[in-house]
Amino acid sequence: MESIEKTDIFISLTLSFMNPFQSHPDFYNRPIRLSPEETEPLEVLQSFFQNCPLAEVRRILWQMVETSLVVPYSVFDEAGHRQTLLWFYRELETVLEAGWLLCETKRA
Repeated sequence: MESIEKTDIFISLTLSFMNPFQSHPDFYNRPIRLSPEETEPLEVLQSFFQNCPLAEVRRILWQMVETSLVVPYSVFDEAGHRQTLLWFYRELETVLEAGWLLCETKRA
């Protein structure tokens, strides 16, 4: 019983330290990584896809999901959390594909 409590505390602490987004939603609900020079979203996408082929992006994204699902004491231990992660993965992959298509259309 004591080890379960320590695990719960570890997961809780990990979530608190790794997730500032919940404590400052107004700040994080807008772009924070774009520099003042990066005012054209299409240019940012083009730069990203020039440096990271879509196949490589998919591979890295899937490795992140797979690692999250197979490590012990993951925050995705519950089925509902795993389902949400997989849904988010599919949605993010769709957004990446849309960005890639924008770049390809602009290039043509």
